[in-house]
Amino acid sequence: MAIATDIIAALADYAHGRVPRAIRERQILALAEDLFAEQGYANASMDELARRAGVSKPVIYALVGSKEQLYRRCVERHAEMLATRIATEAGRALGPEAQLRAGILAFFTFVNEHRRVWEALTWDATPFAVEAAAIRRRQTELAATLLADAAARLGAVPDPQWVDAIAHAVNGAVEALARWWCDHPSLNPEQLTDMAVDLLLPGLVRIVDVLTKEGGSA
Repeated sequence: MAIATDIIAALADYAHGRVPRAIRERQILALAEDLFAEQGYANASMDELARRAGVSKPVIYALVGSKEQLYRRCVERHAEMLATRIATEAGRALGPEAQLRAGILAFFTFVNEHRRVWEALTWDATPFAVEAAAIRRRQTELAATLLADAAARLGAVPDPQWVDAIAHAVNGAVEALARWWCDHPSLNPEQLTDMAVDLLLPGLVRIVDVLTKEGGSA
């Protein structure tokens, strides 16, 4: 993942002067994500990061802390970007099926655009399993919110525990397909989305039907 053009443009404005802290931090985070994706956490060095950023290693430490702290910030940034993408796309869709498709497509599109970073930050998480789990938990919470909203629009009031269970199932299935995708790169995000929707939608429709026939609660 190349450093974002907006960061490059911002740095160019300060080619002959001191770069503001906020811009330098954004540059370092973007470069760090690339470095972790390429070399993994254990092999990524702060010396190499400093070289790529064009600053000294003490400057790196002063801005973002230790390598461990930097990794955690990268995980948080990645999770925020992914959650925002899914929520935005699903929020634009009309109807439960359209929301399901939009949310899943947003996920696969994001993974496709940031594949190396996504793999490094969510698969190669040792010793940061807690951070990787936080990404999955956030995705599951987002899925639960979307499911509950969709059920409410259909007149059903599902039990929160039910919603949580279904959200875990949906999130697990979609993430498993993303992992499978790594060995089948010829497929595109739209094809993966079709597979996921064909797999998940009938079961979700069946559950909503049962809920509505039982009086709107479960």
